[in-house]
Amino acid sequence: MKVLFAGLHLAYFRNFDSVIVELARRGHQVHLTGEETEAMGGQQLAERLAAAHPGVTWDLQPSLETEPWFDAARRMRVALDYVRALEPRYPQKLRLRAELRTARVVRWASRTFGWRVTRGALTRFERLMPASDTMIEYLRHHAPDVVVLTALTYSRSQQLDVLKAARALGLPVAAAIMSWDHLSSKALIHLQPDQVIVWNDVQRDEAVSMHGLPASRIVATGAQCYDQWFTRAPERSRDEFCRAMGLRADRPFVLWVHSALSPTPEPPEPQLVVRWIEALRAHPDPQLRQAGVLVRPHPERLKEWAGIDLTRFDNVAFHGANPIDRASRDDYFDSLYHSAAVVGLVTSAFLEAAVVGRPVLTFMLPEYRMHQEEMIHFQYLLTVEGGLLHSATDLDGHFMQLAEALALGGARDQRNRRFIGAFIRPAGLDVPATPRFADAVEALARAGARPDASLAGGAWLRPLAVTAASWSRTSAGRWLMNDRRADSWDDRARETERAVEARKQAKMAHSERKARRKASRRRQELVQAAGKKAKGIWRRARHRAAVTVHRGLYAAGVRRGAAPGAGKE
Repeated sequence: MKVLFAGLHLAYFRNFDSVIVELARRGHQVHLTGEETEAMGGQQLAERLAAAHPGVTWDLQPSLETEPWFDAARRMRVALDYVRALEPRYPQKLRLRAELRTARVVRWASRTFGWRVTRGALTRFERLMPASDTMIEYLRHHAPDVVVLTALTYSRSQQLDVLKAARALGLPVAAAIMSWDHLSSKALIHLQPDQVIVWNDVQRDEAVSMHGLPASRIVATGAQCYDQWFTRAPERSRDEFCRAMGLRADRPFVLWVHSALSPTPEPPEPQLVVRWIEALRAHPDPQLRQAGVLVRPHPERLKEWAGIDLTRFDNVAFHGANPIDRASRDDYFDSLYHSAAVVGLVTSAFLEAAVVGRPVLTFMLPEYRMHQEEMIHFQYLLTVEGGLLHSATDLDGHFMQLAEALALGGARDQRNRRFIGAFIRPAGLDVPATPRFADAVEALARAGARPDASLAGGAWLRPLAVTAASWSRTSAGRWLMNDRRADSWDDRARETERAVEARKQAKMAHSERKARRKASRRRQELVQAAGKKAKGIWRRARHRAAVTVHRGLYAAGVRRGAAPGAGKE
């Protein structure tokens, strides 16, 4: 059997290399292909896999940029993501992220006709786009028995076109969900693959309710990307690791894992890390004040650390690279294993820390609400089997939880165990996901492709759709389609996010001012009421005193008047 694995770029296969090795070990041929170039070690990973396993090969897909309809099709996919985010259940961040890239005509249609009608029209338009002859020829050349797509939830990718080309050739297709948030926070799966490989029942429900996929096509195998952390042992002792990092070995250290938040929050996370370390160093508890800190930057967010100086803090280290090769993975595992607790905002490193057995903590400040509480996948960290995260609403509460975590001495708590059993290894803590994933791919190859009625019919409309897509490249079409450079999307989204957050803060400040004015008026009313009551009491007391004095004087006068006649006969 020959399996073609397609990713957005070759670094994607960091999450699937155990499956690739397992399939090669079973005697299958595996071809890896990516769309984009990257600088995170993906090509080196593919080269190492190909050198170690003769059945593994790799290349880059041909670009579809020259296809006259591809640009419009990609924009329609982005527009579908925007229309999806208009549903009430989705957070505002998804709308902000997609709105700036969405065609003006789509935004107008959504306001005029509603998101349901607009979504139906866009879905039909997507299905009218033809299968790419270039992609069909590419698949014919490699002749796989089964195709596995790992980035079908990315609207900018060519994965939908790979799916259509595979459909045209009658090849079975599996969609492998790469990470825990890809079904709830990335693109819709617009066309049904023959099989969807997810981690757990939570993702199964997402695939059915959010993407409209039939439950019969969904297979839950567990998180194969984390199998390696269950059996790995540290390469260095704790003393050796601390010396290598420049940390004190006689003190526990906390690992801060940088998140890949997009668009970049305001303030950026590195500034929050500095603020957190300053508060930690000023804490009255000596256990917290003297704890070490190891900060691991995210490999895609290194630029955010420009100008951030952590050397002024004692017992604080900054270190880490993309864990894509053996040395960097050993380094990453050692940092998790030897830490006393793991802290961050929202990142998949929380899941890896849970597997290793370390307590995971976060704190939820108002300026990061959009990236934490409002995101669907973040809620899973708080709710699945009682939740994984130890969360607080401010730094004081967070430091109390951190002190409790340090007191555990690195021991696994029951919260970790329950969460892992439900989210990472639903078949059992001792049942790895990698063989189950390989079994699912083999079963799909044996079953073959299923007919897809959604792509049938409408052949006479395809030339019209292609013509409309080609027209979108004209000046009028670009205006209507809201043409913008891709590298400006994050900047514009960040500006919009700042404006939205500023409006939120202004609204909160206005509400606080109204509450203060109301409280002030209430205090004045209470003071006035108390004054009136006191004045009434004083008047009544004065009146009673006057009456008492008057009666006393009257009684005395009567006695004086009666005295002369006393004793007369």
